[in-house]
Amino acid sequence: MALRDIRDRVGVVRSRFDTRQNRSVDAFLDDWNSEGENSFIFPVVDGPPGTGKTSVGVIAAAECMLEQRDEQIIYLCYGHFATDVARQKLFELGFGSDQVVRLTPDPRETEWARGIVGCSYNLSDLDHNTLRRLQRCGVLLCTLHGSGRAFGVRGVRGTGARVRHTCRVVVDEFSQVPPPLWFASLIRARDVDLNPTSYALLGDPYQLPVVTTQPLLQENVGEFVGRVSGGGLHELRTQHRMHEDICDAVNSLRDALQCPYRLESAEAVRRRDLTHPELNFRWNENACPQDLREIVSPSYPFVIVDTSGLGREERCFGGSLRNDDEAELATRIAMAIYESYSRNGRRLTPSEPSDFKVLSPYSGQVGSIQQRLPPELRGFCTTIYRSQGREYPCVIISFVWNDPNGFIGFLQDPRLRAQTYVGCSRAQGKLVALLSHRCFQGHRDFDYLCRTASAHRVEARPQ
Repeated sequence: MALRDIRDRVGVVRSRFDTRQNRSVDAFLDDWNSEGENSFIFPVVDGPPGTGKTSVGVIAAAECMLEQRDEQIIYLCYGHFATDVARQKLFELGFGSDQVVRLTPDPRETEWARGIVGCSYNLSDLDHNTLRRLQRCGVLLCTLHGSGRAFGVRGVRGTGARVRHTCRVVVDEFSQVPPPLWFASLIRARDVDLNPTSYALLGDPYQLPVVTTQPLLQENVGEFVGRVSGGGLHELRTQHRMHEDICDAVNSLRDALQCPYRLESAEAVRRRDLTHPELNFRWNENACPQDLREIVSPSYPFVIVDTSGLGREERCFGGSLRNDDEAELATRIAMAIYESYSRNGRRLTPSEPSDFKVLSPYSGQVGSIQQRLPPELRGFCTTIYRSQGREYPCVIISFVWNDPNGFIGFLQDPRLRAQTYVGCSRAQGKLVALLSHRCFQGHRDFDYLCRTASAHRVEARPQ
């Protein structure tokens, strides 16, 4: 695609950005800014769910490619999914596979037409022609763990290519990146004399850390940089994902987590329930069991189902947790959604991007629900942790616990409480939360969640 057309597409996206998003892009484009020998400041963007933080990073990278033709962007993400999302967004702007390349650890994945090159960590299996092409690329994408590949490409000499003079480094998903991993990446950059003109971080400090069992490693690099440098965050406050009722629930959880600000809903999504033309679900009420219609109906975007009257949780193989009664209810709701909804004139599909998802903090509960689903539909269910970074039109969450003494395991841990925040914020048009009021009352996050004014409340009965 011609550069003029790409510029037009980038301009259209920026025209839709709000002031905070545009300021964040501008901050990414500024050169390294230092106040003195012992301090450093670079952009850190706090982007809660649905606020377009990856879009900000992608547009910043695109503008660098358009305006700084002698500069290369190294775009790093913690996970493979986010790396693919960023790559696809750049392709949608009109960049080709010769300009945007993702580096992977598997040489068998190499496919230049898709912008994918697999190689060993030391690049020893790449010939000079491939290295030349990579050195000329505008954007190299890879995971943090594979950052040495991208840095190494710039460090190779003698290929005959004119290596782009400077580079910038963008780190997406910083909530998943512990400071040691980030510093390891900085050391790899130093080892090849990378000397980037700037670094930038994108993420949400309140999402789940990658290390959940060792408190000393739970801090993410965004929190670390803000703490040691004193630099301010660029805050994205307008969300473009959730119906306003679901956003109210997420804001209740943000209040419980003592987040410094609440999310605002963009006008386009305020009333976007499942039947909105953008999501384009159609509900056949007669195909839904009568006792579940109140839960499944698109008229109630946020539903809390009190499972206090159902059975208790129990330990299962591997030490995880399950609650068979709640798993049975979650399965019935999932099947009711599958049988009574269609989308764009077709049956709902579990393949990514899935039309809906059943989530749980516990892998044991996920397994219990999957066993009850037909084999071809088991992809509809996964853990909250695995859903991080994704979004779905409809989400059902099973919180499992029904302990009469109010014990809720790691869901009351100061950092793992974010399981609730992450799970609820995956939903676009409908959210169904299954939880025992008797068990969860008195726990801050769930008290705030259950007090959400827009919630529609249903009581689950054993029969």
